Amino acid sequence: MQRFLGTTLLALLVMVTLGSTSARAYDSPQKYGVEIRGGLGIYDMGDVTNGIRTLQKNLSGMRPTVNSSTSSLLGTNGDGINDNGPTGGLSFLYSPSRHTMWEVGYNALLDVNNTVDTQPDTASGQILMHANEFFLKGHVVAMLTDRLHLNFGAGAAYYVSELQIQDNKQRNYYYNVDGPGWGLLGSVGLEFLATDRVGIALSGGGRFATTSHFTYETAPGTRTGFNVLYGSRPMEVNLSGVYAQLGLRLYFDKVTKPVDFTR
Repeated sequence: MQRFLGTTLLALLVMVTLGSTSARAYDSPQKYGVEIRGGLGIYDMGDVTNGIRTLQKNLSGMRPTVNSSTSSLLGTNGDGINDNGPTGGLSFLYSPSRHTMWEVGYNALLDVNNTVDTQPDTASGQILMHANEFFLKGHVVAMLTDRLHLNFGAGAAYYVSELQIQDNKQRNYYYNVDGPGWGLLGSVGLEFLATDRVGIALSGGGRFATTSHFTYETAPGTRTGFNVLYGSRPMEVNLSGVYAQLGLRLYFDKVTKPVDFTR
């Protein structure tokens, strides 16, 4: 699967690169732009799910229940675990030709929170997950009409996941547990140009990414590797999944004003 995604990504990036050769000759009100967006992501979770189940098992004698936070916009999955959360991001856009576009951006994959509560409330546990996504995507753009555009995008991304884990029964608390990783992104989107300078973009897609090599601070300036909760295997968080987002695009055709050499 990863080989297929990588081949598809490479093919699309080659198409975008070849379509960018006429960049100097191309001029358009949408040549440069920025996008501000919000959306929703659903994730595989990886060892985060295993950690929640471990907390449930440790509290099994205290009638545990999983309580998902209000950030669970779509409710919980079949196991009663929250696997989704809101996202927000910012991108810089550059269209070197009529049918190609480059996008450099950042997405905040906001809190996915799961707590395990007990009755009576003498012990509880929590795992909070969020991540940062820095990406580069190439897009092939099809002009359905002058105002409605369809685009297909693919690219690579760098991730940093962060976990916060609390086990009030065992009195174990881990904050700023960080792990990096690389991944792939793909998207399909529609953009409606309200004016030559303002566009509304609706898109959805998927990501394939795993973050690992997690560490946490045991003393000021000292970080130690982090394993799965109460296990010996290194922690991995799988951010693979699907997403949807709605964005506002603001365009401009020149980065700076031309220099007047006659003055």
